[in-house]
Parts: sequence; C-alpha cells; structure tokens
Amino acid sequence: MPNNDAFELLFSLSKQITPYLSGQLSPLATMDDEYSIHISRDNSNVIQALYERLSQDSEEGGNAYWLTRTWDLLCWQPIYISFISVYQLHAIPDIQNMSQLVQSNFISGFIFHHSELTFGSPEEIVPVAASQLMRLFDSYREEISPWTRIRPGFTNHLLADGLLNCILKLQMLQPELSNGYLMAQAELWLNAFNLPNKHLSSLKVDLVSNQLKLVRTSCCLVYKCNGRKLCDDCPRHPDNKGL
Repeated sequence: MPNNDAFELLFSLSKQITPYLSGQLSPLATMDDEYSIHISRDNSNVIQALYERLSQDSEEGGNAYWLTRTWDLLCWQPIYISFISVYQLHAIPDIQNMSQLVQSNFISGFIFHHSELTFGSPEEIVPVAASQLMRLFDSYREEISPWTRIRPGFTNHLLADGLLNCILKLQMLQPELSNGYLMAQAELWLNAFNLPNKHLSSLKVDLVSNQLKLVRTSCCLVYKCNGRKLCDDCPRHPDNKGL
C-alpha cells in the first residue's frame, strides 16, 4: 500500500473511533503557532492557556483536576493513533513530529507533516512508537514544569492507564482477539515504556462477558466538577473496591 493511501486509511479509521480524532497531511510551515502544538516549538504558553481555560470552566475541580485533564488532553491523540497504526496499518508514522490542534478547552485534530512509515509486527514497531511517544510526552512535561509541579510518577500512572484503556478499545474493535493475546500486548506496551508490569493487574477478566475489564490506578478527578460522577473504571468507584 502506498504511504499516502496508508495515511488516508489511518485518518478514516481514526474518525470511526471518534470524530474528534480528525487527521490530515500538511506542511508544518502552514501551522498557526497559537492554536497548535509541535515538538519543535515552545508550547508552554499554549499549554498553560489551555490549563487556565479549564480552570475557569471548572473552578470547583481544583489544581489536581486541571493538571490531570490538561495532561490527558495532550496525550490521548498520540496514544490512540499509535494503537490504530500498529494494529490496523501494521506501521508507525512520525508520531513524535505530529502537530496537535488546540480547540478552546479541548485538543482535537492532528496533522502529520511527512508521509514516512515504519512497517513491522507489533513486537517490532511498538518499541518504535514508545520511543517517539516518550520524547513527545517528555517535551510536554518540560513545558509544563516551569509553571506548575508535574511529577514523572504522576504522568506515568496516567500513561499506563491510557495504554491499558486502548487495549480495551482494541478488544472492542477486534473481538476475535483472545484475552491472552491482549494481555501479552499490554505487557509489550508497558515494557516499551519502561513501566512496571504490576500495572497488568489493572486488567481483569469479567466473569460474565469473559472480556477484559480495566480498573485504573489513577483517578481523573472529574467527580469534583459540578454534575459529574465517578467513571466506571475509577479505582474510587464502589463497584471496583477490592478488585
């Protein structure tokens, strides 16, 4: 498959996951610095402005919620794209150098600036994806740290939960995959990010559906916002106590 066709497939599959995951190929020079994030730029002001808009929209959430939400918004698209690419395209694009679009109090939309792809099996290209994502996420953390404390331990828990959540998405998209295969893939991703295998215990087999269920190790704190409640996979949820 020609690379441009592979990208069109990636963009189509991404939109099937959620319309918010909308991608394109475009030169970097055409990007507006005020509304996009790219690793080659100083994104600190753009990220801080997003954080401040979140704080204004949900004053009751508090600093921990605003930071968690900001970090989740920065990371969700690159992680989703990586999983779609690995298991649907059997290839990885230049994720480290993608741009992300900032939409008021959300991050939605991504742009690749080159059509290079690295092909291979999950065992071959998951480490490639992880290496790029770690550099990208490290750059985000470095740009946040001058204006608020953001510990690697905090972001690593969110990252592990984000990866395992995508394992569940993979299970939904490809229900023929066995629980054993999915657990092995979860371990592959965790190892590629140098995250401890203890996170695998967050994945349980539901005795009714015989499918994997995730109980996160981190809490997004959205329940602190007016009108919001605990997520179903939250460790604070009463149904998940003791699991």
